[in-house]
Amino acid sequence: FHTSGITLALSENIRRTAIEMIKRFKENGTLISFDVNFRGNLWTGPEVKACIEEILPYVDIFFCSEETARLTFLKEGDAKRIMKSFTQEYPISVVASTQRIVHSPKKHTFGSVIYSAKEDCYYEEEPYRNIEVVDRIGSGDAYVSGALYGLLAYDFDCQKALEYGNAAGAVKNTIKGDLPSCSKREMDAIIRNHKHVGPELDILFIWRMPVLFFVNTNVDVCSLQHEKKTAYFMKISKLTEK
Repeated sequence: FHTSGITLALSENIRRTAIEMIKRFKENGTLISFDVNFRGNLWTGPEVKACIEEILPYVDIFFCSEETARLTFLKEGDAKRIMKSFTQEYPISVVASTQRIVHSPKKHTFGSVIYSAKEDCYYEEEPYRNIEVVDRIGSGDAYVSGALYGLLAYDFDCQKALEYGNAAGAVKNTIKGDLPSCSKREMDAIIRNHKHVGPELDILFIWRMPVLFFVNTNVDVCSLQHEKKTAYFMKISKLTEK
């Protein structure tokens, strides 16, 4: 069961209903996932803190950015220490935090860190750099969906959660509208080529349309989305440190 702070912020009645649902699902053995997703125009920091602290004892998978943790939960220390502190205070298994660098309105870098309480381990990878942003709305939700897929499909493998979450979030930035409509095959290709070192030419067939996929150590250029006759084009420049 997954919900977010935006849902809880809509009204007191929705808040009480959602909390009751979380408790009942948990009683019946359901995994609980929660994304803080704080919006200051919907409720205040103290309201968020009081409400979410009521449900954190039931949460298994927790999504919270470093900034939100500092503003709403009054956390101190570096990002990793903050993430770990949630698992020390509550029976949370996994904490995920996205990391976005805004170079300009149309140029972002996107990545994340995931902490596994069971393994006492932080998972990280090279972020998706210099993304040409078309529409960032929904990229956080796309990240959550990718991370949850990685956890549920691969027996709580946090590395898979990291890879699918980062890829889904990065790709969503390049697609107009709230939702990315990418197949698993496309996501796997993005992940594979993001990790790839050296030139590669791969041909994908998406909706019966041939797509050339070229990658080298400096640039990823990939056509990801075809819906009806509209093509959305993503170009991610991956800068390597020498």
